[in-house]
Amino acid sequence: MHVLYSRALRVLIVALALHTSFFTPHTSAQRPPEQPNAAEILYEMQKLNVLGSVLYIVAHPDDENTRLIAWLANGKKVRTGNLSLTRGDGGQNLIGPELGDALGIIRTQELLEARRIDGGEQFFTRAVDFGYSKSAKESFEKWGHDEVLSDVVRVIRQFRPDIIITRFPPTREAGHGHHEASAILAAEAFDLAGDPKAFPEQLEQGLEVWQPRRLFFNGSTWWKKNLAEIAKPDSGWYTVDVGGYDPLLGLSYTEIAGRSRSMHKSQGFGAAETRGEMIEYLKLVKGDKPKSSDIFEGIDMTWGGAASGTKRQRHNIYESIKRIIRSYDASNPSASVPKLSELKMGIERNSHLEGYEILLYWDLQNLILECLGVSAEFLFSGPYQTNELEQGEFIVHNRSATQIQVTLDSLHTIAPYSLYIEQLPQVRIGGFSQEPFWLRRSHGNLYSVDPEDVGRPVFGITGSTDVWLPNAFASPNFLPIMALQKWVDRVDGQRIRPVYITPVASIIPEEQVLIARGGPQTLKVEVEALTDSLTGQLNLTLPEGWATTKDLKLVNIVKRNERQSFTFQLIPNENAVAGPGKFEFTGPKGKTDRTLHEIDYPHIMPQVYYTPAEVKLVPLDVNVYAKTVGYIKGAGDDVPAALEQLGVTVEMIDASASSAGQLTLEDLSRYDAIITGIRAYNTVEAMKTFNTVLMKYVENGGTLVCQYNTKSSDMMLPDSLFGPYPFKLTRDRVTVEEAPPTFLAPEHPLLNTPNKITSADFDGWVQERGLYFCGSLDPHYTPLIAWNDPGEQPLNGGLITCDYGKGRYVYTGISFFRELPAGVPGAYRLFANLIGRRQ
Repeated sequence: MHVLYSRALRVLIVALALHTSFFTPHTSAQRPPEQPNAAEILYEMQKLNVLGSVLYIVAHPDDENTRLIAWLANGKKVRTGNLSLTRGDGGQNLIGPELGDALGIIRTQELLEARRIDGGEQFFTRAVDFGYSKSAKESFEKWGHDEVLSDVVRVIRQFRPDIIITRFPPTREAGHGHHEASAILAAEAFDLAGDPKAFPEQLEQGLEVWQPRRLFFNGSTWWKKNLAEIAKPDSGWYTVDVGGYDPLLGLSYTEIAGRSRSMHKSQGFGAAETRGEMIEYLKLVKGDKPKSSDIFEGIDMTWGGAASGTKRQRHNIYESIKRIIRSYDASNPSASVPKLSELKMGIERNSHLEGYEILLYWDLQNLILECLGVSAEFLFSGPYQTNELEQGEFIVHNRSATQIQVTLDSLHTIAPYSLYIEQLPQVRIGGFSQEPFWLRRSHGNLYSVDPEDVGRPVFGITGSTDVWLPNAFASPNFLPIMALQKWVDRVDGQRIRPVYITPVASIIPEEQVLIARGGPQTLKVEVEALTDSLTGQLNLTLPEGWATTKDLKLVNIVKRNERQSFTFQLIPNENAVAGPGKFEFTGPKGKTDRTLHEIDYPHIMPQVYYTPAEVKLVPLDVNVYAKTVGYIKGAGDDVPAALEQLGVTVEMIDASASSAGQLTLEDLSRYDAIITGIRAYNTVEAMKTFNTVLMKYVENGGTLVCQYNTKSSDMMLPDSLFGPYPFKLTRDRVTVEEAPPTFLAPEHPLLNTPNKITSADFDGWVQERGLYFCGSLDPHYTPLIAWNDPGEQPLNGGLITCDYGKGRYVYTGISFFRELPAGVPGAYRLFANLIGRRQ
């Protein structure tokens, strides 16, 4: 009877939750449920009697104001969401080489970690971050205005905010076109979410219209230092002090915000944990004007204002929660379980659950489990499983004085203060982690996801067990469970990571791009077994004009995680076209045409994603004079691997070795060129002193190519000292990758030797021409190329050079760090010129 009742109730509750609210709480989790302490449990109880909601709308990860989110979610105790239009995949990465889709995965996880700290919830639209945009108009041209607007309306109808807050104004003052677009879409969606004629397909899918009460713009003293003077005489501005302190949490809201903000590590946004008064400014944009200084004035955030149930029912809920809080014993949280369970059963008896009653249901069942201190997990010996029929352990700890029962394949009784372990020999369970759902289909400037998944940050924990209390009439409490691997590191102690379902193998090409400079080419690839006893065949499909030998590539790998290497000989004919060489493994256990990638940084849970197992084949007429170059790693990029495709030997240079006497000017003289990686002057402390050595290297006849840096507080040197003569860094960039080049010095050797650079070399570029161009150039510098975005003046600071002593200095803001890994032919030809020996 218990199991049947559990299944029936599960169907009822989940169906209603999806109809009237957003996702059930555990479906967007990225970590196993944490056990709060007794004070935090009381704090969660206090939130049960607060029903308000606020949705904060931004364009990118890191745009959100964590101070305001922390104050709303903790100080005001309202349900607080953050909607980011994009996942930040068009930005740069300060902590590693991941860009594009992989960077979007990192920033999605960083946002979820931030929300785990500040108490907010996280949502996204389908919009892809295509890099810097200079206007909302350009953004809408790439995304599609109505498509992203429909996503914003959908999230509003799902989340049902009383108040919407934007981080940016709907004008060019927003700076970034995506920022401007986020404010424009928020204002339009504010009006349309309550209109049944707007996006009626959402109503057919089960959503209901929702009209928020107010729309505010969150001004910032970062952009307007005199905002306090602007806001003081204007009755449309409201101020809130977000610097309060909560003794149950033991933190001020700004301390919470600092910790939350510091999760944006891929962008270098570590923040202080401040204390004391902190004023935020909110400008009313739409909706009814509050009659007092309280932005929530007139919005009933009590059970009296709930839409569902009778007045008496709502009053009973309110009084029940008050009694639970009043009788709470911090030394024995489990003593609150009977009253929590009684309230939960009362809600279940209501057959017309709506809105906040659904949320209360989930909050109550989570609080019951937290008061009991119950934990459950599936443990496996490794991080990858090839299907859902693997061996593992089901482990439950009952850390309370209450006897409980749990279900997996049957009902199990667990005594107080006891441990239950069940071996899972070939039992099908949930709880395994999956690849990012938004990357399962190919995409352009919008991700292709199912309508019900729009807004969702991730697919979270799907496994669960039912926890029953002694009362036979009580419904179960659904405890989400992740499949995990745990181990002990001698330094870090216990480590934990999710277990992923994977294909039977991962196909790993040695290179992502093969530059074919004439004649036969060698292509190396490995097959990694993700299961024991892997046998089968590896096949390669080539684009037109390419051929390979006919010998079979037979795979025979005994143990999981072992690899087998293969070499393919490729012969391009004179008509060979650029295109992907596609690999596929087939065998008795399955087939795959994917490469598995893992992202593992300490501040996020390890992530797995896949790319097509293919190599971009590029027949290219390119001459290269340089033989050996030195590379100083900056923030991280794949330029060294790309240069090796040109037959260049790349050696990494440790800039700090110079000051330690381990690297001399004579050591550097053997390099045909030295290259600094992106943002090296922002990230490599040793550049403070090593730059002087580099200038001497140039003076003695060397070639130095300096890739882009940003003008910010973390610069190791003033930008005027980067080169042998001064220049200034700007925020100028050209975002339209099709912008035609103007050759300012067409006879200069860098545009002619060893490759004649023409306009055709700038075809097929990705994302942008370049960023953070130079300005205020000393007369010694020669700018080589000018570009401009539509309607703007040409910029000539993207590629500059000068002679210095016997050598040559080059500074470039061209986005080679994107173009070379993408296999853009002209980028290879131009970079070959930049690193060529001075003739």
